[in-house]
Amino acid sequence: MWTGIEYQAAAHMILCGLVDEGLAVVRAVRQRYDGRFRNPFNEVECGHWYARAMSSYALLQALGGARYDAVDRVLHLTPALGGDYRAFLCTATGYGTVGVKDGKPFVEVACGEIPVSQVRYVPAVGAPLLRE
Repeated sequence: MWTGIEYQAAAHMILCGLVDEGLAVVRAVRQRYDGRFRNPFNEVECGHWYARAMSSYALLQALGGARYDAVDRVLHLTPALGGDYRAFLCTATGYGTVGVKDGKPFVEVACGEIPVSQVRYVPAVGAPLLRE
């Protein structure tokens, strides 16, 4: 079991449009580490607290589709799933949440600043809604 490789492959699948297949990989990993048999906060690969599992962070961008251009101050939102959602965004100058509510994109800065002059939102037309 190499959760780091599995998360990377899942994120890549999602970015290539294979959303259901990528989510199936993530569900399989999370099922193995559901807390009954394995610690959900320590995905063991080559010893405890191995860093490769941090590739799961790529799932934030793959599913949420948030990309921030600090030079032009443009937030790009191209989610892989349809419907409303909220996702974490971290930049060099701040962090917060981004997403879509009632069909409209939003940015909520929790700490620091994320100067946004424009939001380019491309809805996921015909994309599946997240189940579970």
